[in-house]
Amino acid sequence: MRVRNKDKYAEIEKAIDELFFETGRPPSTREIGDRIGMPKGTLARYMGWMREEGVIDYADGKYRGVSTDKISKAKSGVKSIPVVGTIACGTPALAEENIDSYISISTELLGRGNFFFLKASGDSMIDAGIDDGDLVLVKEQQEAHEGEIVVALTDEGENTLKRFYRDPKKRKVILRPENQKHEDIIVSDCRIQGIAIKVLKDLR
Repeated sequence: MRVRNKDKYAEIEKAIDELFFETGRPPSTREIGDRIGMPKGTLARYMGWMREEGVIDYADGKYRGVSTDKISKAKSGVKSIPVVGTIACGTPALAEENIDSYISISTELLGRGNFFFLKASGDSMIDAGIDDGDLVLVKEQQEAHEGEIVVALTDEGENTLKRFYRDPKKRKVILRPENQKHEDIIVSDCRIQGIAIKVLKDLR
């Protein structure tokens, strides 16, 4: 008779919990196994036991979610948003190497779309209320209106957070800082990676 190690239950539940927050959906058994380094056969056996005991809803080789209210109530309406640190020049904001961590936030504050937090660096946007170290909530999109604050990847391979303007006569894009000490960045074109919509900061 195989011995059930209840510590493995907690390990599996923790993996499910983490993966749910990171992806916003119930994880696959493969994702769970990869997260905890458990062989497929062993994981299937444990998840079968957990199903029998009512811990999870799992059958026919498919994980359907935790059957208790632990996740369904506490985490419904919550989305896990990646926090992007310093963006390496020339790489998209959400490149894997740029993601530092995740923050869970209510979907009621977000609306539709995909989002990420950008950790602001420097003082070029202080007059817009964005200080060094602030977390800026960015909605992923590839287009922007005049005057919106964008995360832009320039044609010179530089990532920056600035206000977006176009100069149709010169066929240039103007990325304008919100600090008179800094000059405009003027480029032929840029790739919009998202629009800044909120700032998360500590009160002084």
